[in-house]
Amino acid sequence: MIRRFIPSDLEEAAEAFCAAFTSAPWKEKWTVELAAARISELTSSPQSVGYVLVDNDVVKGILVGRVLTYLFGTEYVVDELCIAPDVQHKGGGTELLKYAEKDLAKDGVVAMALLTTSGYPTHKLCLKNGFAENKDVMFMFRPLDKI
Repeated sequence: MIRRFIPSDLEEAAEAFCAAFTSAPWKEKWTVELAAARISELTSSPQSVGYVLVDNDVVKGILVGRVLTYLFGTEYVVDELCIAPDVQHKGGGTELLKYAEKDLAKDGVVAMALLTTSGYPTHKLCLKNGFAENKDVMFMFRPLDKI
């Protein structure tokens, strides 16, 4: 089942996030507490809209983003998308995206945008679900400790 994120989903969403990103291929050093802080930050603005994948009454996936004004209308900018490893490759990511598309379109949102790492599972999922790569856009990063 897919539905909108509600604040009481935070702990289970953090557990799913942590499980997803501490596993291959990411192997990042997330804790549930750190994941909960990130999800809480991402869902706290008035523009935030989140969705959860619920399997056997447990949150197993999340899609969190913001509805923002852009030149051609409002777009949904995805901040995080993940599925817990124990339910990956069963269509949950596609379900989350399709549900969000329909739900957001009802509110007049005209596009979805996101950043992902080339070759990683999210990259493949997005291509499969109609996202197109934009070779003109470059993600840039600068650590602040180098100032």
